Amino acid sequence: MAITTAQDKPESMLLRLRKTDTPTSVSVTTVDLLEQQMGMNRTDLIHFALRQLADRFLPKYELDDGPLTDAQISAIRAASPATNIPEERFTKGLF
Repeated sequence: MAITTAQDKPESMLLRLRKTDTPTSVSVTTVDLLEQQMGMNRTDLIHFALRQLADRFLPKYELDDGPLTDAQISAIRAASPATNIPEERFTKGLF
C-alpha cells in the first residue's frame, strides 16, 4: 500500500453556492439541474466549467515581447533572400 503525504494530495477549495442565481454565481438548484443534464457529479461539473473558462480566456501560446523593433525588421530584411527584389514587385507585406 502506498503512503500518501500532504505534498501528494491535490489542492482543494471550498465553493459556497448562492441562494439565488446571479450574473456571476449559481444556486444549488442550478447545480443540481446541471448535474442531471450533464450526467456529472459536482466535482466533475466544476472542473468542466473551469476548463471551459480557461480555454476561453487564457492564451493558448506563450506571450511574446510585443511588436518587432525597427532594428529587428532591418535584420530580417537583410537576412532575407528577397532583399534584392524591388519593393514594387511585392503586393502584400508582412509588416
